[in-house]
Amino acid sequence: MEILKKEVNKVPVTIIKTKKFKSIAGTLYFKNLMTKEKMTYRNVLRNILIESCEKYNTPEKLYIKALENYDAYYSSSLSRYGNYQISSFSFSSLVDKYTKKGNLDEVVDTFCEIVFKPLVKNDEFDKETFEMIVDTQRAYLERIKESSDAYAEIRTYKNLNQNKAYTYMSEIKYLDKMTPKSLYQDYVSMINNSEVELILAGDIDFDNSIIEKITSFIKNTKTFDDKMIITNDDEKEELVKIKEDGSGTQNILNIIMYLKNANDYELNYVAPLYRIILGGGSFSRLFKIIREENSLAYYSFARYEKDDSLMAVMMGIEKENYDKAFNLTCEVIDGMKKIDEKELEEAKKTLISSLLESQDSIYNMIGRYHNSKLFNLPDIDLFIEKINDVKINEIENFATKLKPNVSYFLEGEKTNG
Repeated sequence: MEILKKEVNKVPVTIIKTKKFKSIAGTLYFKNLMTKEKMTYRNVLRNILIESCEKYNTPEKLYIKALENYDAYYSSSLSRYGNYQISSFSFSSLVDKYTKKGNLDEVVDTFCEIVFKPLVKNDEFDKETFEMIVDTQRAYLERIKESSDAYAEIRTYKNLNQNKAYTYMSEIKYLDKMTPKSLYQDYVSMINNSEVELILAGDIDFDNSIIEKITSFIKNTKTFDDKMIITNDDEKEELVKIKEDGSGTQNILNIIMYLKNANDYELNYVAPLYRIILGGGSFSRLFKIIREENSLAYYSFARYEKDDSLMAVMMGIEKENYDKAFNLTCEVIDGMKKIDEKELEEAKKTLISSLLESQDSIYNMIGRYHNSKLFNLPDIDLFIEKINDVKINEIENFATKLKPNVSYFLEGEKTNG
């Protein structure tokens, strides 16, 4: 594998050159500072762009064109990384030697139609398509309360500092204000006021015309200097406990811990191993102590959000077990100040295995490289080296910085019988 980098039309372009796959894939990233309104807008925007375009003005026409190009694949996604939001648009195509000559060029032509030539008239998105996408998004948001896990997560974050970007979520109030024109204005802003990056993977060289084709549509690209990772050093130390009634039958307990005064080494290499030992698999402490030994949870796991400087514990319990589950979880967290060599080695194997498996997918390879660049991480070999070098005392010292800060309990309705 070889990494090739250069700027084309002022757009940073990276090629992960490898013959491992029979396909070539690319992702175009648009990075912007996060706002509350933009989360809702960009969710609708990514969906409306992938639905149709000026040339293929129905989903059926776009689907047929993809089939004609040997089942070419197009997708879009929206991610938040700390204080930033990244809209990404991807394509993949079989290498031309497995198809007709020029197939990759046609796939990229369609990709450019999707991203840069949307179905727009008089500076407004097509009304019918707009209303369908907005209605779908509204229905999704209205149904969230039916999913106890998803609703509990939203309510947990609603009880955190609302000035922090990790609390920004899609909201119906922004959908209600949105119009085909205002969405198109947001699209123009994304194209013209983003930090743009193109990453390609597969057996492809820099002289391939598709690179010029994609980047030629980008007339402006910016660089943002604001810090990406959100710090919680200013958050209060005392524990805040919230209980709310839910409409479902599940009872969800979420516990948030702020990662305060953690350095880059701890965030990159120590925290992921801590998370696995605490609640990252069947050998983890939460699984063994909370679930197996004490039968207090249907599920129990830990989640690490590096860009938000947060560690979370999430579990489904019986409501009568709330006090015992909460207290025992706090004991488990406090007990992380002492771990053994077997736990650390198991965590290292789990993390390294996950990293190596990610290289088996061309899209995961692109995503992993993009994340490495965002967080200034080394290549995967050096990253694994550093993981293997983490010592027990580093995990234990990191554990002294963590304690429950926010506890949220969503209590389900009583059931008959």
